[in-house]
Amino acid sequence: MSEAFRGYKPKEFIIESHEGQKIDITNSILGIDYFEDILTPSVNMAIQVTNRYSIVSELPIRGGEKVYVDIETASGDFTLNSEDDVMRVYKVSGLDGTKMAETFNLHLTTPENFNNELSRSYKRFSGKISDSVKKILTEDLQTNRWTDESIEETANAYSFMGSMRRPFNVLQWLGPKSISDQAGELESDPNGSEKEKAKGTSGYFFYQNSEGFNFRSIDNLVSELKGSGSSDNKDIFRYSYGGKIIKANEVANNFEIINFSHEKNIDVRKALRMGTFNNYTFLYDNYNNEVTVYTYDTKTEVGKKKLTKQDGLSVPEYLSEYPSRIVVRTTDNGIMTPGGGTDTSGRIPVDSAKSAARYNLLFTQALNIIVPCNIKLKVGDVIYCEFPEMNAGQSKEIDKESSGYYLIRELRHHFSAGQNTTSLKLMRDSYGVN
Repeated sequence: MSEAFRGYKPKEFIIESHEGQKIDITNSILGIDYFEDILTPSVNMAIQVTNRYSIVSELPIRGGEKVYVDIETASGDFTLNSEDDVMRVYKVSGLDGTKMAETFNLHLTTPENFNNELSRSYKRFSGKISDSVKKILTEDLQTNRWTDESIEETANAYSFMGSMRRPFNVLQWLGPKSISDQAGELESDPNGSEKEKAKGTSGYFFYQNSEGFNFRSIDNLVSELKGSGSSDNKDIFRYSYGGKIIKANEVANNFEIINFSHEKNIDVRKALRMGTFNNYTFLYDNYNNEVTVYTYDTKTEVGKKKLTKQDGLSVPEYLSEYPSRIVVRTTDNGIMTPGGGTDTSGRIPVDSAKSAARYNLLFTQALNIIVPCNIKLKVGDVIYCEFPEMNAGQSKEIDKESSGYYLIRELRHHFSAGQNTTSLKLMRDSYGVN
């Protein structure tokens, strides 16, 4: 058995009350689940505990208590025991007061999740969206769990009011409005000069993983191959199914896929309704009283910003030749810009159409896998998966359709006395190995 697959070794599980009282529940832990999701702004944990020592009444647990975690695994120590990353109890479930020996579940979340419920973003924000994200994290959520690298700079500015919304809601709302600073090209100005305008694909994710908060574009996430375009990239974890030996610096079977399932739910009609392949955007500029029509073609716009070189839009030509969705939107030009006037930040109005199509395209292929526990994995990472062709139940050839690079969308580390596993929900925007 792989060392990474063996049961967890708890080193420390301590609950600290609001009064500073601490109790060690290490020997009462039956199992632990740690969750990350690229569509969720905070990480969460669930701990199954036996109540034979009347833990709930002894402390007592009322919610908001700090929990310090330290687990020894083959891929390193999983620790949440500093003041910067400590988790807090937000819910107790499964407790039966009539049976003191019964188990119950402690549900944990980050302090920022509590701050999100207690605060509101009410200020006026202006300038680059990425700067507004940093300001909301620092001032409204009162957290320093982010870096300049994890908050990817945006090419476009945007003026808006917080409108007394919860910070997490504002941060997720800003995602589709953002364009990566990676892309830009010179366009002709109506006055005859040239200026750089952002021409990237819209769409960011705001999420938290084990390293902190992230605000990153879809294009940046799928570009984590660092331009190698090769399955030999040493920065990418490589997993295989079927006993194939992987060349890695760790024990070979630590990187075997224990189980997997493909989500082969193809719905072309839904994609057409979303305008994934081709769409029109009618944009009304209420400041200048003008209507402009924009055409967006995914094949042309996405270009090389994909996880593979293969075409993820394998549909008949007639389905992508004409727009399948008509989008009608009103600009906010002149509303929040100081002194009135139009927004000259470089943000292209058709970005709303781009972002809807780009998000939808990213879910072209979905895959669920279970692997031996690897705490170095986190959502937003790219990994490489290899599957054999299934021909009469056995094959040594690589399945080039399903193998290749995937983006981690969801992650669950499961720790128990029996075994440690990591469950991953993967997604990508195209088919094939390279």
